Amino acid sequence: MKFNRYGKSYQLVLQNATDLKELLTVDESHWAATSAPVSAFREDAAFLQYLDADKNGRIMTSEVQSAIRWLLDLLVDASTVGSPVDEIELANIRPDAPGGQALLTTANYVNEQANPNGKTIRLADVRASMACLRSKPLNGDGILVPEAAQNDALRAYIAASVKATGGSPDISGKQGVSSEQFHAFSAAIRDFLEWKDRGLPDNAETMPYGSDTPALYAAFAKNAADIDRFFFLAGFERFAPDQAAKFLSADASAADPDKALAAAPIARILPDGRLPLTGELVNPMSSDTLSSLRNGLFTRVLGKTPDAISKDEWTTVRNALAPYAKYLAEKKGAIVEAFPEADLRAWNASDFEAQSDELQKQDRVVADRVAAFADLERLLLFHRSLPCFVNNFVSLPEFYNPKQVALFERGRLLIDGRWFNFCMEVPDAAAHAKVAKSAGIFTIYAKITPPNGPAFTVISPATTGTRGNLEVGKRGVFFDLQGIEYDAVIVSIIENPISLTEAVLAPFKNIANMVMGKIESLSQQAQSSIEKSAEIATNDALSGKPVAKPAQPAQAQNFGSLFMGISVSIAALSSGFAFFAKNFAAMSVRARCGTAVAAILIVLGPILLAGVVKLMRQDIGPLLEGAGWSINKPMGLTTALRRQLTQKPFYPKNAEGTPARHFCNILLLLINLILLAGIIRTFIRLFA
Repeated sequence: MKFNRYGKSYQLVLQNATDLKELLTVDESHWAATSAPVSAFREDAAFLQYLDADKNGRIMTSEVQSAIRWLLDLLVDASTVGSPVDEIELANIRPDAPGGQALLTTANYVNEQANPNGKTIRLADVRASMACLRSKPLNGDGILVPEAAQNDALRAYIAASVKATGGSPDISGKQGVSSEQFHAFSAAIRDFLEWKDRGLPDNAETMPYGSDTPALYAAFAKNAADIDRFFFLAGFERFAPDQAAKFLSADASAADPDKALAAAPIARILPDGRLPLTGELVNPMSSDTLSSLRNGLFTRVLGKTPDAISKDEWTTVRNALAPYAKYLAEKKGAIVEAFPEADLRAWNASDFEAQSDELQKQDRVVADRVAAFADLERLLLFHRSLPCFVNNFVSLPEFYNPKQVALFERGRLLIDGRWFNFCMEVPDAAAHAKVAKSAGIFTIYAKITPPNGPAFTVISPATTGTRGNLEVGKRGVFFDLQGIEYDAVIVSIIENPISLTEAVLAPFKNIANMVMGKIESLSQQAQSSIEKSAEIATNDALSGKPVAKPAQPAQAQNFGSLFMGISVSIAALSSGFAFFAKNFAAMSVRARCGTAVAAILIVLGPILLAGVVKLMRQDIGPLLEGAGWSINKPMGLTTALRRQLTQKPFYPKNAEGTPARHFCNILLLLINLILLAGIIRTFIRLFA
């Protein structure tokens, strides 16, 4: 077992199957990460699904340990783990391990179809067999599609059950029904037909008026709310006549007569509180309705043709139709009501449920085979990819190695003449920034827009050079790991020192910005005051008024005071500088050098120390934690990693006129001047 230092932490070196086995004995506190979202990794989707055993969208330490243990227990020789070849020798699968014999049986079945007499099992062959099996009607997913039926009658029955229940998607992409939905459809047919039989015209219990009952009840239900409101208002009028008056008349504020009458009750209230059915007291909007009820519903139920009805008579009508209302409320199997009754009765008399159960039994046999295929696919994927994943979770050597690309990287960003080589996708930039601020790193958030597909956001740290023109809205290009180019634009920035130079210059830059801002503010105030005075003077001149001498504004006085103060300060500084120069000239060469070094250290020492501390505290870990990781180790930035993450390529070696060539020329000129000064000084000493 070996540990290497990456950044600021020591992490386990994982190189072979022996290291994987030893990892099971290492305490999780020594792991680089203890959990991470599945979406963070650029890996085979099926591999990540198998690794995420509880399907919660996150990979935990226990799931990684279980995967390692399951893989090593199934192999005779684990030294082949991590091989880039997507195959395993059949002889390397232990038949005595739990599930080992089932894997060998499934592997032999696959080879019978794709690779007869083969001594290895290949991932491509397993997936081809799985795809072929899943494309069949009975594919082991527990969903019956109409095509699974052996006869047209059952096929039509399954199609009807899909329509009635909404169905469920089959793994082939078609719509089918689960066993529960199929039996719910059959039960609905039985319940609906039983309910339907209770509503036959000769059943006096539910049909008190025979075949006329449904029509009578429909007339009652349609007008029950209006008649109930009428009798409510009748009682209200007896209780408070003055208050009820406005509810018993038409709406006088309505411009349309129809709307005014529609707001009024269906009739005027008779002195005894009854509802008139004919005559002038009936609302014209309701006269036809009440006439129809009088000659139909009320005549049939009350046994007479009344000119008016009381509240008690209305209650009698309601109670007479209550059995049918109860019957309607007890309706069952409504999902099959739209189908013809003849079809429902034919389906109810069939043995389709038994036939369905037989198909489900056949589908479960296929499901067992699909599960065996899945285990075989999992074995092949873990055999190939598990070591690589572990080196991006348990330890992070691929992140610190400039020749490798970590599984959580998305591509490279080219912007402002620099390559930002570490780009990681984040689902929510705002939420990520809240956590990433603690990293202390200058971080770019860039929106990436593919030619076809939804846009996404990546983050990239700036670790060398200066800020330059990195601003929100700055455009660049993004290259994914396949080299495909996308449009990119900076949408947000977390500002921090990028290099020691920026950290040292930051205080001076802030002071300069403050002074310049104050000067610009005073200048703008003075300019505004002058423009205002000129405007007043011009208006006075044009109107013939004598031009008054404008009073000096407070802003101008402040501006003058500022420059007077600056002048005094310059004079004081000049006097001080002259005093310093006089004493400095009287010192020896050694004293001069010591004084200069001391002055520089006094001014720049604390700033330099603070800048170094800020850069040393920078940690890439919070950038991962903002994306949902649980980082267990500090991830400091080494000098090599800084240069790796942010690069500014050199110009071509033999190119002319480049900054590198100009720098060399200037350096050579300075060396020549120093040499020339030394030669002149030597000659002066010799001939003085």
